[in-house]
Formats: sequence, C-alpha cells, structure tokens
Amino acid sequence: MIRTSPGTFDFGSVAERYERWYDTAQGVVYDRIEKRAIGRALPDSRHGNQLLEIGCGTGHWSRFFAERGFSVTGIDISPEMINVAQREGVADTRFSVADVANLPFSDDSFDIVVAITVLEFVAEPWKTLSEMARCAGSGGRIVVGALNRHSLLGIWRRFRPSDVFASARMFSASELYGLLSHFGRATVRTVAFVIPWRWLLWTAPCLDALGRGCHLPWGDFLVGEVHM
Repeated sequence: MIRTSPGTFDFGSVAERYERWYDTAQGVVYDRIEKRAIGRALPDSRHGNQLLEIGCGTGHWSRFFAERGFSVTGIDISPEMINVAQREGVADTRFSVADVANLPFSDDSFDIVVAITVLEFVAEPWKTLSEMARCAGSGGRIVVGALNRHSLLGIWRRFRPSDVFASARMFSASELYGLLSHFGRATVRTVAFVIPWRWLLWTAPCLDALGRGCHLPWGDFLVGEVHM
C-alpha cells in the first residue's frame, strides 16, 4: 500500500507484519470506507483492462483491484514487500520491484494507474505523478488515495508521529487538487469521517455519510481522480 523512495522510512522492515493492521478494529473500519470510495473512482472493468498499482506493498489493494476484474501489475521499491505479495498470491496479478519515480513501462501502456498512500512518502510527488500520467496516456485515468493533513487523525500524526509518519508529507484537498489538475480533468473528494478511538468506531458509518453529504474538508482520506 505505502511505498517510498530511498532515504525515507524503510517499509521493508515491517513487511512481514504490515497486513496485521487490517485485522484491527480501526483497520477494518478504514479499509471498508476507503475501498468503497476508491471503488467509486474506478471505471467499470472490461475483460483485460490493464491496471498499474504503484507502491503496491504486500498486495492488499492489488487483491481488491483484481476482484473488480482488472488485470493488475503491482510494483514496489521494497523487495521484502514484493516477496510477501508474491508469496500470498493474487489472481491475474503480477508483482515486481521498481521505482515509482522511474517506471519501467512504455507510454500509454495501462488503462488506469493507481497510487494508494504513496505520494506522502516520495521525495518528488510531481515526478511520480508525471510517470503515472505517462503510463496512463491519453484517455487513461489516474486514481490517488492520500492522507488528509487537515483531519483529526492527520493532525495527530503530524504532532505525535510514529516512525512511519515522521517522514510523511500529507496533503490537504486543495494541495492534492493542485497537483493533479496539471495532468488532466481532476476531482478530489474527502471521505473517512471517523473518530479513531475504538469505543467510538461504531459511529463511523453515520459520520462518514454526514461528512460526505455536507462536503466537509476534515475526512481522513482523500480520493483524487484525473481523466487524461
């Protein structure tokens, strides 16, 4: 899911335990909301539609994309993460080690290129997006999931950072839109209005529906689309 350029947090060191977060109470709630939001940003898949996921990590999101009917290529800079993804296996998906800032694919080679919580951890988000746009090409689509710096959780992560988030650069909705709009017709939505304490997670469905319906800017997760 999250992948970096050299010099930031070493995600390879947590590869074997990375998926455990999705089994926590918080992980289950956020995963459900985020997948619903990303799913709305994806086109209806026709057989053979090619999807490139950059920063695929252990393949958690790759599995979701494959289940929606895409032929998935997942790349990550961490060999340890790719080893876990390959070991777990995802139908109709190929995994390989590659740098998101220098993608080893020709122009216009994918129908859709996706990055979920990747831009926060790369040295040059613009360069990464440029590579994504090159691989998607005219008529393609870029989908980005990013952490919102203006959410309660985003503020907490900035002022009480773990080893992971100490190196992260989170975005506001306007900042992400500013980046994406250079590459085509862009939209950014804010979702995951969640009070992240375990005893209040039951309120997430109602709060998320209210936040999305009122177009509030404080959700934990940003979903950006670019139509090339």
